[in-house]
Amino acid sequence: MLRSQPSKFLYIQLIINFNNYEQRPMEITYNSQNFPRRFGAKFQGTNQLQFTVQELMWSAITVGRANFIDVLSNGTYSEYELLYRASILVANIAQNGTTLVKSSAYEHLDPSEKSAVSYFLGLTFTKLLSAKLLNIPWLLHIDVYRDQFSRNGQAFGFGSSRSRPDLIGLDNKRGWTIMESKGRTNTMEARLLESAKNQTKNLRRIGSEVPRLRVAVITHFTKGQLMVDWSDPAGYNDDYFDIKTDTEEFLANYYKVIFNILESNYKNSKEFGGFVTYTFDAINLTIGLDKKVFDAYRTQSLKEIQLTRIFNFEEFSSIAEQVFFVGSDGVLVGLGSNWRELIRTNKKFNE
Repeated sequence: MLRSQPSKFLYIQLIINFNNYEQRPMEITYNSQNFPRRFGAKFQGTNQLQFTVQELMWSAITVGRANFIDVLSNGTYSEYELLYRASILVANIAQNGTTLVKSSAYEHLDPSEKSAVSYFLGLTFTKLLSAKLLNIPWLLHIDVYRDQFSRNGQAFGFGSSRSRPDLIGLDNKRGWTIMESKGRTNTMEARLLESAKNQTKNLRRIGSEVPRLRVAVITHFTKGQLMVDWSDPAGYNDDYFDIKTDTEEFLANYYKVIFNILESNYKNSKEFGGFVTYTFDAINLTIGLDKKVFDAYRTQSLKEIQLTRIFNFEEFSSIAEQVFFVGSDGVLVGLGSNWRELIRTNKKFNE
């Protein structure tokens, strides 16, 4: 049975039930500070956010970093990099009821490994919250613009502290957001959120615009449970930097990863329901891209893409026993039931 669940944020979640395989949502607790009252109750105090493993994988795959984009420019290594990102998730988190907790494997990492995993989890959950709560489907690491600073003879740092925020986001109304993402193995330090907020203030303008939001996000484990604290600070620092870009360049960088994977495997890709898709059979994972976005990337005419048409999802049943999620960015992720089971049955820390 196939059903679609459109939301007010223009994304569509696809669920396919095969026999007794059901999609039970996961959830995290998140704490909001300094968001305007007009944003509503979801941005005041403590709330819970529900999501599926497909949404989580979509977040991990699409939060773009410069080195990730460079690696995946060569399609030969795409499957390995995707498997690496997916493996970070399934190896280091476990499910306790509906909540996520540290896995035993995570707790046995050395400090430097924990730091790297925590940072990646931070990026992933920053993308998840941005998409589901702030309607920001496009999120790109600021390192992508490092070469721009080099060409201009500028140091790639911001303000007197030379600290810069991590991410630039674009919402579906083409408004900019600056985000700083931090991950911690344990409870976050008292001043960490304040420090992250200051980093978001060191970037003044993106292109010709002052960003609509500057959000600091801390992903951490409190008593072993995964949680997120985030805050929306006001203003920017006097000692600031600007980034010269526009939506066309930004979106070209964002889609470069997925496009290159699909293009390099084009002879083995398939078109279903208006999407170009490719399945990594060895890991039971499908990725895809809205055909309109795929074609727009080829002609570098991404600026005006609109993801509002109604799709024919019946054709997705041709990819056996996978459950699909399509973000409002037009990126599709399909997973077999094995992905959910890996997290559900993962050994918990102190279990």
